[in-house]
Amino acid sequence: MSNSIERGLLEDILETRKSEMDKYGRTKTYDQISMFLQEDRQISFSLVNHALAIIDDQVDTNGNEEQLSKVKAILEQGFQGQEVEITETWERNIYKLGQTLSRLHENGFVHAAGIFDEIINYWEIEKQNLDRKGKVLSSVELDDLSLKIGKSIGLQFLYLLCPDLDQESRESIAASYGIAIKLADNLSDLNEDFEQGYINISRENIEKYHLNITDINAGDLHEYKKAEVGRIKKSYEECDKIVDEILERHPSQKEGAILFKDIAHSWLKQASNEI
Repeated sequence: MSNSIERGLLEDILETRKSEMDKYGRTKTYDQISMFLQEDRQISFSLVNHALAIIDDQVDTNGNEEQLSKVKAILEQGFQGQEVEITETWERNIYKLGQTLSRLHENGFVHAAGIFDEIINYWEIEKQNLDRKGKVLSSVELDDLSLKIGKSIGLQFLYLLCPDLDQESRESIAASYGIAIKLADNLSDLNEDFEQGYINISRENIEKYHLNITDINAGDLHEYKKAEVGRIKKSYEECDKIVDEILERHPSQKEGAILFKDIAHSWLKQASNEI
């Protein structure tokens, strides 16, 4: 069943996103994760990974905050076992995610409620992301938002991949790799996000590189990208050290942590391709 769910989700993902997954090795890692996880944890990972991304793409395009409120309610109804009228595929996926997390919770998986709470938290952060549409943020504001988004997604993954990590270690990995992934994602999708109104260059860098928010390709965009890739690479070096230190204390969590690390590094490869 889990493989059929994965196939169904992949059919609904944007072709550009699917192509990037294949090109930079994420598809291969997701296949390895499918072998690593079992039953409802496997299903939950597929839904967390793909169903949330599908909604992200829709909301980023239409800017519809009401959809975020609706999706939150559907997840809660699925988790609580309530009946709900389903009309869209994305609604069915989110309801199934709620049901699957509920089963995990009932069967003693201690992190099921944590995953549920973190998904709700993620959608609250996404509202902040929608609110900054068309706005230029400072470097502190932009990095803070990137940290919140990246850490939340990282925690959702790590609850499933590394369930026996202590919470402090889990949050440390999620925060460090989370912001690194989000910085790489912002750089990779710079032009596409800009077209939708999301300006992923700080006020300071716009001034430093003489960029123009009415024409992202004006100014010295190449030098900005070159500098940003350098910053991202340094961030990944720090992340790798953090993970190595944590795995020395928790060797039993190595396989799940390495799979998460592989996902993270695929984004570094993608961002590096920008220069």
